[in-house]
Amino acid sequence: MPNYKQNFMRYMDSQGIKYTDNNEYSVRVAYTGENLKTIAFYVYLDKEGKNLVQLRCWEVANFKGKEAKGIIICNDMNAKYRWAKFYLDKDADILVECDAYISEDCGPVCLNLVRRLVNITDEAFPNFAKALWS
Repeated sequence: MPNYKQNFMRYMDSQGIKYTDNNEYSVRVAYTGENLKTIAFYVYLDKEGKNLVQLRCWEVANFKGKEAKGIIICNDMNAKYRWAKFYLDKDADILVECDAYISEDCGPVCLNLVRRLVNITDEAFPNFAKALWS
């Protein structure tokens, strides 16, 4: 059975990408954006060894007390971006996610997904800020 996490980390090492080995099934990859200082995605590789990966970021914005605005802006962002799913969790945090199937040589695909989601999150952030402060 392929070890997708090891393959992903090996690829990031070969590319000089810094990451944090979070636990047995996840890796944290963080970038600095133009609009959002830190954009950290957690890459979760399937615990059962299936060729599935979930990318998740929840350090985007908090709509506590403004949940209706948060839901509306998430809906707007979901209509605009097809690679990312935005939603409000039970703590009123904006979460960004993406699920994908991967192959044994998952490094390039996972890293490209992280980069794409970082760019989408950074581009979407001003919309969240505007909704929070309007």
